Amino acid sequence: MGLWHSAQIAVTVLAVTAGSGEAWGEGDGSGDSLYLSAGFTPDPKTIDLQLDGRIDAAIEVSEACHGFISGEEPDVSVYYNAGPFPLILSADSDEDMTLVVNAPDGQWYCDDDSGSGLNPSIRFGEPVSGNYEIWVGRYLGPGPATVRLSISELYSE
Repeated sequence: MGLWHSAQIAVTVLAVTAGSGEAWGEGDGSGDSLYLSAGFTPDPKTIDLQLDGRIDAAIEVSEACHGFISGEEPDVSVYYNAGPFPLILSADSDEDMTLVVNAPDGQWYCDDDSGSGLNPSIRFGEPVSGNYEIWVGRYLGPGPATVRLSISELYSE
């Protein structure tokens, strides 16, 4: 099953279980699931990830996406209850990283260097409520990487 199909299934399942308003859990950064509502604190919410990118996002997701991601399961799934703020996803690393996001609208959003330096950042100016599935990719080729993912309504790294 490709990334597109698993993302659609995950959106359906996570959206149904999101009603409690509680965080679903925070583990080691691989497959974390979070529930955030507009105005969340602390801002930014950061998650340290240890990645092993082996799948070329340009082949598996879209030619517009770059980087090597870890697999079909997102690194982090965020159910975001939208409000009047933007939603900003950023990654910070000593390496050149990328972001691949399947948003609640079913569209794929990808970025390489819109953040500071070689860091990726995706800004949803008028985000919708729903599940944001996030993969962090390694631009220079397959292999391991350490990265800090930031989820903010105020700024990007």
